[in-house]
Amino acid sequence: MALVLSNRVQETTTTTGTGTITLAGAVAGYQSFAVVGNANTTYYTITSGNNWEVGIGTYTSSGTTLARTTILSSSAAGAAITLAGTSTVFSSYPAEKVISDGYGLLPVANGGTGSAALTANNVILGNGTSAVQVVAPGTNGNVLTSNGTTWVSSAAASGAVSYPQNIQSGNYTLVLGDAGKHIYSANTGAQTITIPTNASVAFPIGTLIALVNFGTNSINLGISGVSVYPNGSQSAVTAPKAGLGTSLQLLKTDTNSWNILFGALATSTTASYLIVAGGASGGSNNLNMGTGGGGAGGLLSGTSTLVFGTTYTITVGAGGTMQAANGNGNTGSNSVALSVTASGGGGGSGVGSGNGVAGASGGGGSGTFAAGTTSGGAGTSGQGFAGGGGQNSTTDANAQVGGGGGGSSAVGVAGTGTSGGNGGAGTASSITGSSVTYAGGGGGGKRTAGTAGTGGTGGGGNGGADANGSAGTANTGGGGGGAGASSTLRTGGAGGSGVVILSVPTADYSGTTTGSPTVTTSGSNTILKFTSSGSYTA
Repeated sequence: MALVLSNRVQETTTTTGTGTITLAGAVAGYQSFAVVGNANTTYYTITSGNNWEVGIGTYTSSGTTLARTTILSSSAAGAAITLAGTSTVFSSYPAEKVISDGYGLLPVANGGTGSAALTANNVILGNGTSAVQVVAPGTNGNVLTSNGTTWVSSAAASGAVSYPQNIQSGNYTLVLGDAGKHIYSANTGAQTITIPTNASVAFPIGTLIALVNFGTNSINLGISGVSVYPNGSQSAVTAPKAGLGTSLQLLKTDTNSWNILFGALATSTTASYLIVAGGASGGSNNLNMGTGGGGAGGLLSGTSTLVFGTTYTITVGAGGTMQAANGNGNTGSNSVALSVTASGGGGGSGVGSGNGVAGASGGGGSGTFAAGTTSGGAGTSGQGFAGGGGQNSTTDANAQVGGGGGGSSAVGVAGTGTSGGNGGAGTASSITGSSVTYAGGGGGGKRTAGTAGTGGTGGGGNGGADANGSAGTANTGGGGGGAGASSTLRTGGAGGSGVVILSVPTADYSGTTTGSPTVTTSGSNTILKFTSSGSYTA
């Protein structure tokens, strides 16, 4: 049912009494009440003789009747008048429903006082029941809002953009309610904020969400099935992070695509490394002589850029195996990480009048019953030093002694007199948080009397005095000691295996490894010590 107003509607009726009237048809030059429509209401006026009535009527097309639904005013003190004879019914707009009477008066029925004129700059508002005259805001630019009971004047919005805060310091997946908000993190450990696929959460294209990282760790952005594009790039990143102190604004630009509007994604970090290769074994022999100590594995240290999402293969070199027969020691294996290769140490000489084997650190030379001397094997620049020479003697069997294997920071000592040469010293590193020495050369062997060479600091094995050489220490890259022989087969000590150590800023540490490295922390860094091969995904 609707209130319908139409122009020039007038009919007559012969209905008597105070009830519903039956309409008798339109007066010439006017429309009938049929234009109001069945069951709709309209304003009407009835005149019957000197009596009159104004109200709201309900038209019914069946029977063409007009019910006198609400009497607004009448000559019968507001009651329905009693019709007699022929009466006239027409449509008219009642004064009771007029907002102003033309002189600024607001009728009581419409929410006013009936006597108070409209004040300049005041406004008329509907409160759900009637019209209300309200004092307009006194400050230019103010706005009116409803609190459900009354109207409130307040300053207009300044135009500044507001991003409500959602504090999330642990793992979290964005929801629709985050649109237009900023996610604030004060994390104290690893954290992942997941951007869901459109199938999971249908953010509208154009959605803006900001991230603020005020924690101690970078925030991983989980993006399985979603592409994220850095500002200024058309290439999606594979493992985006929000770095420390970073503010980012994400804009959804396609079904499963988000672009960074401001702020820079963290795409890499800088790690320190220590890479030590396997040390070589010392020489073996069964002649009246001392053999050379094995060279230490190569040692390299420095820094490297780790790209987030990239898997880095770690290869830890094995130490050179013991030489079971007469001959030179076996070379240690390379260690490889972060595109850096440390070379294995060179084997100690086990052959009479033989020179040490070249390697990252050279093996020591052997001594024998012959004129002249033998040389230690050459080292590799930047990774280790040469081995010491052996001493030969044609008059004193006890003076046939082997040289020490080279270390990562010093050459092996040459055999002299009746003493085997000491292995070259290794290199101290504090990458784990405490000082540890790696890659010492193996000591040279001797026959019987005198002193065998000692292994260099950093895991080098001692030489043997008519005995087998000692093995280099595992995971230090130390060279094995050379054997000392009279007439019985003596074997050189095996080389120590290598090690790879990475120091990654804890804020950027992913925790994704294979090969079971030992994981510790030192200061603001996480330390990964690989004693066997594996991998790390940044």
